[in-house]
Amino acid sequence: MFRSVRRRHSRYGKPPAGSRRNYRSLAQLLDSQPKGLTRFPDHRLLWDHFLSSDKLQKLRISPRCYRLLNEAKVPPENLKNFYDTYRLPEDPFFAWFLKVKTEWFAERERWQEERRQAILSTMNRLPEHRRKALRILAEYEKRANRFGDFPLWENRLYPRTKKRAGEFLRFGEAEWHDLWRNHLIQLSWKYRSIPPLEDEAGNPTYTARLLATLVLRCSRVDRKEIGDNFRKLSKEFHPDRGGDAEHFHRIKAARDLLLSRE
Repeated sequence: MFRSVRRRHSRYGKPPAGSRRNYRSLAQLLDSQPKGLTRFPDHRLLWDHFLSSDKLQKLRISPRCYRLLNEAKVPPENLKNFYDTYRLPEDPFFAWFLKVKTEWFAERERWQEERRQAILSTMNRLPEHRRKALRILAEYEKRANRFGDFPLWENRLYPRTKKRAGEFLRFGEAEWHDLWRNHLIQLSWKYRSIPPLEDEAGNPTYTARLLATLVLRCSRVDRKEIGDNFRKLSKEFHPDRGGDAEHFHRIKAARDLLLSRE
């Protein structure tokens, strides 16, 4: 019987023979940077410095070293240990690159915060019943998710761009209904505890009733609120009053569904 021999790195991180195929060059590191960083003047200067050094052009770095550089996780006070650990030349390229990448991360965070605030400002302009519907859907997923969060809501429903948030302001009743319906279908695919809109016998489920409450803009879902909201929305959307006939039928169907299972 042969015993397996576990390969180990040396104290300086030197890889075992044959594993250098995963090593990368500094040219790959510079090439892989995001477009926003490539607009920094220092990025072009880093290229010039790299091309002027034969030692840097021949250098190959391990995946871990590459990741530490790319994520700017080497503080200036640890540079000496970083050079020793990964057997790097004490070239100003590395400190320079880390400085540029750190500045870019800070710039990106500032830009993302500005975008978040702009999206939030736009969403606050939605009518209260629209914002309430979005909160209800977030809570619905949160209860089904064992981690207590709502990733599908965050990544698929809530707008991630200013353009999408602006589209929400222009949505009509049909667009909102389709948005809610499609989201509930996706939730039923992702979570076992959330049923589809209909069961195997074709009967509406709790998920369908939730969609009906969003259509009728209900909170307590009692007979009085269902009737009051139906009368109010009927006046707005009744075809005889110039309203949307399709949405009027949705409102009527939602009322009938909720009253049948009050």
